[in-house]
Amino acid sequence: MNVNMDKSQEIFYKILSEHKELSSLPQVLAEVLKISSDDNSSADDLADVIMKDPALAAKLLRVVNSPFCGMAREVTSIKQAVMTLGIRTVTAIALSTSIYDLTNKIDSLINRKKFWRHSLEVAIASRMIAEKIGYGSPEEAFVAGLLHDIGVLILESSFPEEFKRIWRLVESGEKQELVEQRTWGTDHAKAGQFLLDQWGIPKKLGEAIGAHHEMIDHGEPASSKKLNLILNLANQISRFRVYSMPPPESKDLENRDVIAASLEISQEQLAKICENLVSEVIKESGYLEIKIGSLEELFLQANQLLFKQYLATENLLRENRTMKQQINRDQVKKAALESLNSLSATFSHYINNAISAILGRAELIEAGITRGEIIDKNGSAGLSSQIIIEAVDTISIILGELNKISMYDDSSQLDDSYLADFEEKIKTQLKNLEKASAPIGG
Repeated sequence: MNVNMDKSQEIFYKILSEHKELSSLPQVLAEVLKISSDDNSSADDLADVIMKDPALAAKLLRVVNSPFCGMAREVTSIKQAVMTLGIRTVTAIALSTSIYDLTNKIDSLINRKKFWRHSLEVAIASRMIAEKIGYGSPEEAFVAGLLHDIGVLILESSFPEEFKRIWRLVESGEKQELVEQRTWGTDHAKAGQFLLDQWGIPKKLGEAIGAHHEMIDHGEPASSKKLNLILNLANQISRFRVYSMPPPESKDLENRDVIAASLEISQEQLAKICENLVSEVIKESGYLEIKIGSLEELFLQANQLLFKQYLATENLLRENRTMKQQINRDQVKKAALESLNSLSATFSHYINNAISAILGRAELIEAGITRGEIIDKNGSAGLSSQIIIEAVDTISIILGELNKISMYDDSSQLDDSYLADFEEKIKTQLKNLEKASAPIGG
């Protein structure tokens, strides 16, 4: 059996043993989920269950009468609220607000306002993407988004010391899910999925939450489960983060593009969703009564994000400029090398012709002396002829070495050992040439 699987199961059951209150959902919420998944249930059935929980009933009435719903007349009954909003929307509100209240009872060092700010942003982005692509239940996407990081709170509460160490690494720029995997053999996404399965929440919600950090390489078939892709993409376009994040890597951007293409949502549509996210987060946090911080806190974080984006862009432009300069230098070097190679080939051609002429004349002189056609009383003509032939051979060897270098397209291909060996060969040949050129009898 997989060691990591064994370890992760131990982790999950430790969570449940330490948090008995998480082993099951509150009774009313469990009944709400049961009714919403039963096609034969009616608005009356759902209203009857909600009225068992006065706090939930009061919150539902506040939501339906908020400016967000834009009701012409005040809604005063739960049945009317259910009929107005619809069973799916009421279930989403009940689930979201109940789990929000439930998890806020768990002790945590994480900034809760930042946590729910990010969660609500992902929830709204998920719903917007779902609506844009015509997904059957945008409310379902909203709930998945709101609960996608619930595993973070659970792991932190169950393993406070390990989590502190993990959080320090995450704040320094490491990927949270990777550090969690190294530590526990599982991550917050899988922990969240496990918890939702325990609660009997529809499987597809748990699966989407468990897969919201999955990477999809270019060319790899994306998941056919659209809710998984919607949540993954919504999480990636979120700007309000619980912790500081480094700029995305190229593989992260490629993953986002692959998912967007799989969902058939354009970059322009995605940009429009991002443009409207902050205002929607502010508006919906109010009527859902989810504490995400004051407007001042939100705008401060937005300004910080903007400044970080500015710095990232500035660094990118600087790197781009440096790269261009390097490319220009490399292009100049390449052009110079090509010119040098061309000149070397031209000079070699003329020098080889001259060498051939000199060598030919020297050999004629030597042949003339041998045949007695040229009188060489003291033998100096023969010696000179031999010296000329040896000097020409030396020049030919040097030219041969130079031609070898000119065959390289890139000077970086010439390593230090080759150049040192080349220099030694040339020095040896030049010494030979110097000796050969010394005056006779000198």
